[in-house]
Amino acid sequence: MSKNSNQKVDKHLGQRIITSCGDANAMMGTKHINPALCIYLGAYLMCIDNKHLTDKVPRGNGTLCRVLDFKLKHNAPSYKYKNYYGRKVWTVNATDVEWVECEHVNKTGLMLQLETQIHDVTSQMDLATKKNQLHKHLQSNLEQLRNRLSKEMRSRKFKLEPEQCSPKISIKRYNTSSKKVEFCCKMIQIPANINDATTGHKLQGMSKDVIVVSSWPTGGLATMFKNWEYVVLSRVRTLSGLYLVEPIDMDKSFKPSSELKKYIENARRKETDIFEKRKRAIAQLNWL
Repeated sequence: MSKNSNQKVDKHLGQRIITSCGDANAMMGTKHINPALCIYLGAYLMCIDNKHLTDKVPRGNGTLCRVLDFKLKHNAPSYKYKNYYGRKVWTVNATDVEWVECEHVNKTGLMLQLETQIHDVTSQMDLATKKNQLHKHLQSNLEQLRNRLSKEMRSRKFKLEPEQCSPKISIKRYNTSSKKVEFCCKMIQIPANINDATTGHKLQGMSKDVIVVSSWPTGGLATMFKNWEYVVLSRVRTLSGLYLVEPIDMDKSFKPSSELKKYIENARRKETDIFEKRKRAIAQLNWL
């Protein structure tokens, strides 16, 4: 759409958007949206809005979740197969989806505690069975723990429903085109992005048991993201959980840049000045 006229997206361009655009090609302001979500049971998603921060099961921009189930409308007419990356894939239009049920990925402390207790009780039952001992009290305890865990897990489930949005699309009309065209369009989509693989930016502040690093910044990106290796590697808890597809460039200098040194020196000077002003203000207050 433009300010002066509206144009319908034809089948060819629509197919190009669905099969060749990712969330990097479709923007809603500063937010990215995926024109074609390749969702399957167990897929990881990332929520992209803050509309549900006060819901019974709160979630916001950046919340990680896992797909548990979905419901299609009765006799969904768009349920048919298409060719995605050389494979036959059954697809459905977002307008024919009632909801996608998800659960929070990160477990609460209570869930981790209950899982540990269930494991301990199960081990005790196995040991009692080997010794031909009765373990009715253990069985009762196990059922109670499992019920508490099931209740806690149910409290972390929520449903994503299709929403209408107006993203700005950047796409080549044909594979051989030298330039991309940009335009706005109306789209109905689940408000989430695929997060089976993620970026170093999205991993900041998280700790993972296993991380597979597929590539490192090269060329201009390497200059822009200096010492990015530390940021990524520090996300994994143990060395045994780290897998590198490409080796780290050991000839690269990981010393702090001169700009960073100047910034730290300037910050320390300002910190000293602030503390001195605070001391003088307190002394003057006490004198009064």
